[in-house]
Amino acid sequence: MKIKESKNLKYTKSPLYNFEEIEKVEPRQCILDSFHDLNEHIELHFKNGTIAFLGAINQKGGAELDQIEAKLKDLIGKCYEEILNFNF
Repeated sequence: MKIKESKNLKYTKSPLYNFEEIEKVEPRQCILDSFHDLNEHIELHFKNGTIAFLGAINQKGGAELDQIEAKLKDLIGKCYEEILNFNF
C-alpha cells in the first residue's frame, strides 16, 4: 500500500510553512525529521521547517495509518516524495 494510491487516506500534497497554503514546498525538498501521532492523523515535521499531515478517511484508513506509523521511524532522513511513494 502506498500513501499516494490509497483511497482510505488523505494527505498534504505539498508540505507547508506555518500552515499557510501560500508557502508550499516541493515534496522532494522536505526531509523527514520527526513525526507525531495525533489519533486520527499523523503530523510529519521536516528539517526545512515545513509540516505535512496524513489522515484516515475511514476505518480502513485507520488501519493503514497504523501500518505507516510503525515504519515511519525507519524513514527519518527520507524526503516526503519517497514517503508518499513508499510501499507500506
